[in-house]
Amino acid sequence: MIKTLALSAMTAAALLVATACSSPSGTPSPATSAPPVSISTGPTVPQVSNPLNASKFEQDPCGLLTHAQAGQFIDGVRTSGKSGGRFPMCHWNGEKGSGFGVSFIVGQGGLATVYENGQNGGAGYFEPAPDVAGYPAAFTATMDDRKSGGCQIMVGITNDELVTVGATLWTSSPSYNAPCPVATKAAELVVAKLKGGA
Repeated sequence: MIKTLALSAMTAAALLVATACSSPSGTPSPATSAPPVSISTGPTVPQVSNPLNASKFEQDPCGLLTHAQAGQFIDGVRTSGKSGGRFPMCHWNGEKGSGFGVSFIVGQGGLATVYENGQNGGAGYFEPAPDVAGYPAAFTATMDDRKSGGCQIMVGITNDELVTVGATLWTSSPSYNAPCPVATKAAELVVAKLKGGA
């Protein structure tokens, strides 16, 4: 029996209603997170000091990773494809049952919403994560399955846009008991692709 991926689409549904947003144009520069700021009546949220333009990939996140790159995390790629909807998600399924997905969440308030939901009990788990290639991030999802091979990381690429990477690892995976480093490493490749603008 293969696990069902519980990834960004589920989290996106729990956020505010999406509104259109445009990404800044131009070539992104190397980024570091700006000092955290306090939002009114809310948690302290790290800010994105060098926003990335993800417009090329928002409707087709499968272009962010090659099969070979995806296969580094899930023992080879057996299948891949894109799920439709307001926030299209690309998912890669491995030869031994593991899988992961990548999606963008636009116009939902970015990490500010993630922090608010996480710290106010609106998430199954929430934990600030180390920066991913210079961009602020958090581990969070509506269901906590980190002890059974699942982990999701959300990276703020602008103050109003997230790229989400979620992994669901099968028991045969050597990383089954530590899925968050897998999601983080995949997110690093995704952010590197966005920074390269290619």
